[in-house]
Amino acid sequence: MIGMSMSLFYTWVLDPPALTLAPPSSLNPHDKEIYTVLVAAAYTADGDLERAVRRLEGLRDAGIGNTLVLLAERYIAENRDVRDVRALARLADALGHTSALVRAFIATPTATSTASPTATPLPTLTATPSLTPTPTSTVMHTVIPTRQSRPTSTPSKTPTATVTRTPTPTATPTAEPGRFRVVQSTPLCDAEADGILRIYVRDEDGEGVPGVQISVSWPEGEDRFYTGFKPSIDPGYADFEMQTGKVYEVRLVDEKSDVAHNVGVVTEQTCPGLPEGTDPSWQVVFRKG
Repeated sequence: MIGMSMSLFYTWVLDPPALTLAPPSSLNPHDKEIYTVLVAAAYTADGDLERAVRRLEGLRDAGIGNTLVLLAERYIAENRDVRDVRALARLADALGHTSALVRAFIATPTATSTASPTATPLPTLTATPSLTPTPTSTVMHTVIPTRQSRPTSTPSKTPTATVTRTPTPTATPTAEPGRFRVVQSTPLCDAEADGILRIYVRDEDGEGVPGVQISVSWPEGEDRFYTGFKPSIDPGYADFEMQTGKVYEVRLVDEKSDVAHNVGVVTEQTCPGLPEGTDPSWQVVFRKG
């Protein structure tokens, strides 16, 4: 006991070992994963991509972009915290890497700018009725002075050619504020999910919206369900088990929304790497804008 006490006193007080900072690359795989998530969370908070890149360089991972995508996909499959999934997805996207599954967790503020064409109120085209009274006055003027009815009948047809300019501007009123638009409808080559339709409903800021009723219809029937029953994945998430060979239409019931057509249409070249007997899944994302 005396010898042990003296050795501990020596190593702890008299000659303690020098502490050195270990680089992130020397961490074990579990701690590397935690480090990566913390870097992604910091990037989400401050938006400093250069700082995030410098921190990731400490891992000495040449394929760090793909590592972020794979980690985000694993977190989605394991129903991890949505905030961690979004942080990983956004950092991977900033580095130029993403996937169809991860893309639904990336807030895309650029999509809202497309709905900003406030210049569409061009109903000034209502001034076009002013074209109609002018031809009638000229026709009445030409018929009266000349008693020769045959020559005057031909020039009366000329004013009709001026009306052909009006039909083109009528196709502009497309932007509708508060409407949920289909921003993504794509197959997923996921071997673990056999024919699962994954639906995400997001607001203007890209956040999930719970309690939204969804209708999935096919020629033989319809099914309705709500978002929000799997908040561990996303508050605006819902899923549906598709049948082999069926084609579906997806829409939001109580909201103004677009309709996702031809959901489930796949070919032999869609997901050639899937095991035999496994159907491709599908992902549909609605976004309010």
